[in-house]
Order: sequence, then structure tokens, then C-alpha cells
Amino acid sequence: MMINGCMIHMCSYNDPITRLVQFPFWIRNQEEPLPNYCGYPGFDLFCDGANRLSIHLPNSGVFFVQAIDYVKQELLLNDPNNCLPERLLSHNHSISGNCSPFVPMQEQVYWLYNCSNDYLKSLKKIECLSGSNYAVIANVVEVTSNNSNSKCEKLGSIRVPGESGPEMMDYYLDLSSDIRLTWVGPECGECFQKGGQCGFDSNSSLEVGCFNAPRSGLAKNAIVAIALAFAAPLAFSAFCITYFMVRAKCDRQRTRRGDTSSIGITLPVAPTPAVAPLPQTQAVPSGLDRSTIESYPKVVLGESQRLPKPDDKSCPICLGEYLPKEALRTLPHCGHSFHVDCIDEWLTMNASCPVCRNSPIHHVT
Repeated sequence: MMINGCMIHMCSYNDPITRLVQFPFWIRNQEEPLPNYCGYPGFDLFCDGANRLSIHLPNSGVFFVQAIDYVKQELLLNDPNNCLPERLLSHNHSISGNCSPFVPMQEQVYWLYNCSNDYLKSLKKIECLSGSNYAVIANVVEVTSNNSNSKCEKLGSIRVPGESGPEMMDYYLDLSSDIRLTWVGPECGECFQKGGQCGFDSNSSLEVGCFNAPRSGLAKNAIVAIALAFAAPLAFSAFCITYFMVRAKCDRQRTRRGDTSSIGITLPVAPTPAVAPLPQTQAVPSGLDRSTIESYPKVVLGESQRLPKPDDKSCPICLGEYLPKEALRTLPHCGHSFHVDCIDEWLTMNASCPVCRNSPIHHVT
């Protein structure tokens, strides 16, 4: 797909839509190098030997790119060795730096302790740092002890990019989750939210603009006209329903009393207009066909429950929380995910996304 003369790239055709690479990111080790205006300085990505999308952060090394959220301007990364605490502890720094455009959304300080196994019991341990006779745990609170017989030894502290809050203060964590970074500039989130494409305004500056954004919305007069068109029939229908309900109730009361005379209530009787019979029309399905629905990306959640969008923890249709081994389907045009059964049934009746109401773009294999 070409956007302003720049290709949307990926490292593998099996990559989900959350790993599609476009401006401000670009892949530098492609067989066909992209022009310099296809990526913003400092947003270089590369494909490793196993075709995994990766990024090199100054002073921090290489990380795998798990997902890119262009609207929220967030980058989800994970450690290639699946041992982020060891990496941070050995380098004694956090994932940030003056030479990188990416900064942690939040940083949480964790204290690492080496404890004997008989002391841990139900506490979560960091598997990649633990052994057969000892276990390393992480705690958000520094524990001080003057007891020389303590079964835990303090290893040090690390700063982990991610979410933090009061709800985490009572938990020992395994720190196996991905880390989240964000970038301040270039500002492209609003452009992507509108369905446009972000890029340089010119080849001589770093100013960016929004291109090919679809026009949306109606004029104020058109909105008023549509509102009146719906309000007038509804008001007339409500009047008719109320009138006939009152009249029927009065008729039942007169029947029970055996009285056919007037009961003192005079209701206006509107003339019945002649209504022409409506033409018989055949219902036309407004949903998508099965082959199109099946072409949309599908993923089965593992035990880590890594979602296409980390903030989306439940299905917007059934409101059920996502659980391991459940199948999710993602709409390619907007990235919203749902239970496969929920969204498949919805799309057979309605071609628009239940969340943003935009119509999906047919997936081409």
C-alpha cells in the first residue's frame, strides 16, 4: 500500500495489523530502501534474522516491537531474552535517554530481593532470575530489616516503564509484562484518529501535516432538518397512541357499567386519512459475507494475555473480560478487537464497527 509515495511495511506477512510500519516509523533494512521523507528522524526500526520487528534504543539496546498505537502514540516493547529485570539491574538505568525520542509513559520503582524458597510460599517470583534453591521477587515497597537472620537479601532497585497506581501497592510482581513508551513529537495521533495519513509538509523541514483525511459531519442546517423530519412523525404517533389508549379505556369502563352514553369526556376525533398501501420490498442484508469476515485477523490469547490493544481488556459487545485461550478478531481499518463469536454475528448483520461505527475496508490477501 502506498501513502504519499511511501510503502506501509512489515517484517512478516504473519504480523498483526498492530505491527504495520508507517510514518513516523520506517524500516531501514528493507531490500528496497525508502526515501528519507518516509520516516521521522529517530524512528528507525529493523527486522532481525527471524523477521521480528525490532528497535534499537540508545543506551538500552534492542527490543522487540510488540505493537504500535499510532492514535495514542504508544510503543509496546518486550525484551528478546524475556528477562527485563536482569537487563535493567545489570545496566542500572531505566529505558529512557536523551538521545531517544521515546520516553516512559510512567515509571514504577521496584525493589528486588533474593529469598530462600521456604520463605516465599505463595509469592510470585521472577523465573529468569530464580534458581532451584532461591527465588528473586519484586516489590513496589522497599522492605528494611535489621535482622541478620533475614531470609531475603536486597539486590537493588530498577525503574520499569508501565502503569502504576495504588492498586499495585499490595502485590509482588513477576515483571513479565511488556513495557510501554510514548513519543511527544511528531504529533500524528489526531491525524490517524481522523483516518488520515501523517507526513512531512515539505522536504525541507520537519513540520508534519495530515493528508487524505476523509471529510465527515453534516452542516448545521442539515442536522436540524433531519431532526425535524424524525421528530414530527414521532410526536404525531405519540399523540395518536395516547388518544386511542384513553378512548379504549373509556369504552371498557362504559361496557362494564352497561352504559353506552357519554361519560362526560369529549375527545377530538381526527379524520382518518387515506393511506396508500406501501410497496412490498425485499429486505437487503446490510452485513458482510462470511469470506470477508474470515479474512480479518484472528488471534488466540495465550497465558500472558497480550492483547492487540493493551487497554482493551473486555469485549465491547458482550462486555465479558478476555480470558486465556479465547479467540479474538481485529477489524483491520480501526484496530478494535472483539470475541470472534460476538463480532462475526455482528458483521453478518451490520458492516460497521460496533465501537467507532466506521465501515471496515475489505481485507485483501
